[in-house]
Amino acid sequence: MSQGVFDRINNKLEAERYLPFLIKRVESWDYSEPLVITFKAYEDQRSLGQNALFHVWCREMAQVFIKKVPNATEEGMKFMMKSKFLGTHSVAIGKETYSDQVMPLPKHKGEMCHFMDQVYHWAAEKDVLLSLPQYNEYSELKRKQDK
Repeated sequence: MSQGVFDRINNKLEAERYLPFLIKRVESWDYSEPLVITFKAYEDQRSLGQNALFHVWCREMAQVFIKKVPNATEEGMKFMMKSKFLGTHSVAIGKETYSDQVMPLPKHKGEMCHFMDQVYHWAAEKDVLLSLPQYNEYSELKRKQDK
């Protein structure tokens, strides 16, 4: 099933310019299937920069914890952080149910920022200071939220 097309409109002037294209789309729809027009706030997808920083943090935590816990590998830390802060769920496939499947990383920048806050503070409580490169999206989002 197709999710259709979406267009991001940043201000009222763009919306006014977009109206003729919207009307043209509505007029050209063949109506063999119903048409739905939805208006909602746009959310940026999580970025490659956020992903990369999270992986760096997992590597840094693994380097500290692997000395005491043998399965505290980078992959182990990713699994632990996701299960601790995002939770788990069950997946039913046919007659089989697979419990405790780790939830995927958040898809939106704001949600990923919240998840990363939790990871950062948890690590700090364990006396692990995670690196924050001078220019990174996580820090930029935090600055914007703090204003």
